[in-house]
This record gives sequence, structure tokens and C-alpha cells, in this order.
Amino acid sequence: MRAPRQPKLPSLLPFVVMALILLVLYGGLLLFPTFKGVVNRQDCVATGRTDC
Repeated sequence: MRAPRQPKLPSLLPFVVMALILLVLYGGLLLFPTFKGVVNRQDCVATGRTDC
């Protein structure tokens, strides 16, 4: 006679992957203004201006 199967707990892997993807997207949104400022400053210096 077989023992009844225990219901399996749902796998946490999809939740962990989704959390990591969301964390990377959120980090990108936070860092985008910083990167944009750096690029703007480099463009200003590249054009020869000194009042950047």
C-alpha cells in the first residue's frame, strides 16, 4: 500500500528571479539621472566650455 503524497510547496525560484529582475530595473531607474549628468558634463567639456 502506498503512502499518500504530500502536497509540494510551490517553488521559490520564479519569485526569486522576478525579485532580482525588478531590483535590477529599479536600480537602473535610480542610477539613470546620475549617468545622464555625467554624460552631459562630458559633452560640455568636449565642446570646450569652462562653465560646466
